[in-house]
Amino acid sequence: MPLLLALAALGAAVVLVVAPLYLDRFRRELSRADEIQQIAGALGLAFSRTDPAYPGSTAFRYPFELFSRGIEQTCENFITGTVNGVDLVAFDFLYRQRLDSDGEPGSNVRSEPIRFSCALATSDGSRPHVVIEPASTPLSDRAGGEPVRLEWSDFNARYRVASPDRGFAAALLDLGLMTWLVDEAPDLPLTWEIQRDQVLCRAPGVAPKDVAALVTALPEFTRRISRGASG
Repeated sequence: MPLLLALAALGAAVVLVVAPLYLDRFRRELSRADEIQQIAGALGLAFSRTDPAYPGSTAFRYPFELFSRGIEQTCENFITGTVNGVDLVAFDFLYRQRLDSDGEPGSNVRSEPIRFSCALATSDGSRPHVVIEPASTPLSDRAGGEPVRLEWSDFNARYRVASPDRGFAAALLDLGLMTWLVDEAPDLPLTWEIQRDQVLCRAPGVAPKDVAALVTALPEFTRRISRGASG
């Protein structure tokens, strides 16, 4: 009997510790969805909390390495519509990684969800892969390949550019686009990525209040892709 009482007391203690943490996380996730829904409404865009397609499958439609990361992918908090003449979709992309568990065979320990906020648009043409990422991006997260150095030192100080087609990257980043990225782009750690006819703007862990800036920046970037870089 004392053992049962001790186990019951231990269980109650665990519940008292874990339940508030779970509820707090639930409230924060609910609040995030509510805030993003309000932002979508203010921009005149549609909102859906869950993936309109099979859960997690929307990301697989797009040719970007980010969407193949991890062992479990989820898409949520969708925004869809047209901004400044550019059709777009934005969503939270979450994935988990498998973690080592002291070398135990068959271990299925997973990380906490890693969240990226993403906005995508389709652009005319078919282009080589180009990544424009903050110069402060950690080495472990940087796009592969030697960086493409451009002629504007202020731009090179802010951004790192990688592409297998260095000539195309230089044509893409004309003075107009570089000026916008340096002077007008949102003050967020945004990475811009182009592949074929798709344009992706992404950043890790964007707060709900900054989602509007990410969503409205994508059309501005897309519209500045010059005809000389049309692919």
